[in-house]
Amino acid sequence: MKAKDPVCGMTVDSSTAPARGTYGGQTVYFCAQSCQRTYERTHPPDPR
Repeated sequence: MKAKDPVCGMTVDSSTAPARGTYGGQTVYFCAQSCQRTYERTHPPDPR
């Protein structure tokens, strides 16, 4: 499945994405860990 990195807008394959996290009950995929860190500054991970 293809997903869009919410930070840089790059399209990534969800099965091979270098980084991912769960936010608001949904899995978000990133092209790199640096994009994930940028996203987490304003979207803390779910406490689960």
